[in-house]
Amino acid sequence: MKLSEADLKFLVETAATQRQDHDFIIELVRDKEDFLEQMLDDPKLVRRILSDEEALVRISPWMLFNILLRQTRRDLENRSYINEVGQRGERIPIFEAGDVASLLDDKPPRDYLVDLMSSFARTRSTVTYRLERGRLRRRRFSDMDMDDMIHLCNQAAPEERPRYYQRIADIALFLAGIFPEQTRYGIGHRRSRFAPKRTLDDYDREGEAFYRLAARESRETGLGPVLHTLSEKFTLARRALNFLSERYMRSQMVPYFGLTE
Repeated sequence: MKLSEADLKFLVETAATQRQDHDFIIELVRDKEDFLEQMLDDPKLVRRILSDEEALVRISPWMLFNILLRQTRRDLENRSYINEVGQRGERIPIFEAGDVASLLDDKPPRDYLVDLMSSFARTRSTVTYRLERGRLRRRRFSDMDMDDMIHLCNQAAPEERPRYYQRIADIALFLAGIFPEQTRYGIGHRRSRFAPKRTLDDYDREGEAFYRLAARESRETGLGPVLHTLSEKFTLARRALNFLSERYMRSQMVPYFGLTE
C-alpha cells in the first residue's frame, strides 16, 4: 500500500475513534494489509473528507482516490442505473450500476484506477529540439495530452511503445471519466490541425484500443491482465469515474487536478 505517514495517521484517527493510543495502532497495522483494507472501507473516512477541508491538505491523492473509489462502489451497489452525459449535457440513465460496482469490487482494476488518478494530480512536460530546414525547432510535450503522447509513441523505439500505449489510454479514461461534460465541446486539446476534436465516443474507442495494445505488448509482470480488463470494460471504468467526479470531486477538482507541470 502506498500510504504515507500522514495517511496512516488520518486513517487510524478516523477509523479507530474508540482508541486514544493512535501511535501504537499505527505501528500495529502498518504492514497488515488485511487490516488496512478493512479500515479503508470505513464510511467515516468519506464523511471526514467531505466535512473537513483540512483533510484534503493532510492526505495524499492516492489516499483520497482510494477512499472515494471504495465509496463509489458502495454507492453503486444500491443503485440500478448510473447517469451518462449526453451530447447536449443531458443526463441519460444507463442500467449498468451493478456492473460498474462489480468492476470496482475487483481489487486489481480498482487499484489501477487509484494509481491512474493519482498520476494526474501532478502532470509533467518535456521539451524536445529538432533541426528542420537548418533551424532548431522547440516543442513542449505534456504527459496528459493524447496527441503529444501519440506523437512521441510514433517516434519511440518498439520496446518503449507499450508504456506510451498505456499512458494514451490512461489519458482517455481520465479525461472522459473526470470531465465528461466537456466531451461535447471536444476536450483534450487538438486532434489534428484540421480534424474535429474528440467526442466521448472517440475517447471510449481510442481508450479501448490503446489498452488492448498495451495489454498485448506489456512487459511488466502482472500488468497485462488488468490492462486487458480495462480494454474490455473501458466504458464501465469510465462510468465509475463519471459517478465519482459528479458526486465527490467537484469542489476538489482544482487543488487535485490543476494539471501543473
